[in-house]
Amino acid sequence: MNQPYHMLGYIHESPEALRMTLQANEEQVRKIAADVLSRKINKVVVAGLGSSYTAAMMAAPLFYLHSLIPCLVVNAEETNYYANRWIDDHSLVVVVSRSGERGAVVDTLKLANSKGSLGIAVTGVADSLLAQNSQITLITQEGPEITFPKTKSVTTCAGILMRLALALADGKDQMAVKRIQMLANSHESLQKNIQVIEPQVKDLLPFITSHKNLNVVGTCSNYGVALEAAVKVQEASFITTRGDSIAGLLQGPVGALDAEWLVLALAMAEDEAQTRELLKLIVNFGAHAIAVHPTGMDFSNYCEKSIVLSEPSDPFLAALQYLPVVQFFAYYWTISRGMNPDEPSSMQSILGSILPPGRQEPELKK
Repeated sequence: MNQPYHMLGYIHESPEALRMTLQANEEQVRKIAADVLSRKINKVVVAGLGSSYTAAMMAAPLFYLHSLIPCLVVNAEETNYYANRWIDDHSLVVVVSRSGERGAVVDTLKLANSKGSLGIAVTGVADSLLAQNSQITLITQEGPEITFPKTKSVTTCAGILMRLALALADGKDQMAVKRIQMLANSHESLQKNIQVIEPQVKDLLPFITSHKNLNVVGTCSNYGVALEAAVKVQEASFITTRGDSIAGLLQGPVGALDAEWLVLALAMAEDEAQTRELLKLIVNFGAHAIAVHPTGMDFSNYCEKSIVLSEPSDPFLAALQYLPVVQFFAYYWTISRGMNPDEPSSMQSILGSILPPGRQEPELKK
């Protein structure tokens, strides 16, 4: 358990990767916003798979609130269901894949190109199949990530999508202007939060690992973090994990919980009352909970444990600050089971099923 794997280092590299990604792509993001206006784009589709999809869901609330143009965030495997309505020569299609090698995301971009859409690739690999098929590419700046469960690249993908969403706002939207500045400085808060989150997760590890199942819940951008937890914890540690909204768990599924379940509630001031109601039921049904919240909030009367962040977050940008919690959960739970978080035993079988023929995952080539 003392051996540090690549995954742990990459979590700690996330703040700098986020800063560099936003800085390196600022001019290109503004160009895309200008192209959207000049081409009279009237709809936006954002598509991804796995952690790229969950990163898109973290940014989705900003698209829904600030973009002047209607937006659909969709799993890339399901693009065809909506193509006739959403993809044409007046569409902006943003396809997200860190590796740029997933068949369904490449197919989505090819479809967008065939219909005359403005196709954008968000990827960490400049010579990937996705980048080769894109008109414009936003390259995330996390550098090599020699792990199957991605961490810093999820942060960078979410961050650049958030910036793109804000670029599509009305220039008179003062809240969007404020959030652009908050996003530009978010790496500083992220650095502080990583430093305070990790020791808390390590201290809680005996409590965490005494459970067989995990349920993570959140609202607004944290809903995307909850979905990402289901990807990250399961692909690294093989612990059954659900991601849901707070209301989604509260409206029925909470009744199925028992002592084998641990609920990780990603709480903010905006959803505090709803979180308290959920935590009451969790205790009543014999399950256990950890509340993740900023300093100044108190859930001690509603659950056994808490993880306290360094400061409050804007709910539309909060995902960037709460992400390290689920990443550290995945890392430390995995190594506590004597497993390698960088290369889960299922990795090669999964890659063989999801990559196009003849293509390989960057940095994981054998």
